[in-house]
Amino acid sequence: MGSFSEFVETFPWVVNAHTPWANPLDCLSTATITCISTGGVFVDSDTPFLIQSRSDVDESYRTIPAETPLGRLRIAHEHFDKRYAEQDMNVVFPIERLRSLVAEGFIGRVAEENYSISGYIPRPASLYQSGDEIAQRLADQDVSGALLVPV
Repeated sequence: MGSFSEFVETFPWVVNAHTPWANPLDCLSTATITCISTGGVFVDSDTPFLIQSRSDVDESYRTIPAETPLGRLRIAHEHFDKRYAEQDMNVVFPIERLRSLVAEGFIGRVAEENYSISGYIPRPASLYQSGDEIAQRLADQDVSGALLVPV
């Protein structure tokens, strides 16, 4: 295994030449918010992310319904210390925190579908298809904004 600096020097970084502008939400109290995590989170009845080797990983995503109890969520991402997430899944997938914000009237509602990908993606260009699919699903559900949770 090489050093971290070797990893950084050889990683195929994606250069984003154009980032579309998104205006901030006018009113969070009526907004529909989704959670998108890179924690490799999946529902226990779903297929886990498959990680065959350091270079062969699963660039797909998993859909997590808003009403899913935290006890049914699992983590397939192998490249971070999961001790805190095992104590409280909200660390990597804060769906209960979003539910609390709805109860407090701070946000309108949690989107019916929320998403997770595995954060270890050695070929990030292959993630574009999953990103496009998630973006289309968010548009179809009229989601106002996303809580992005990098792990």
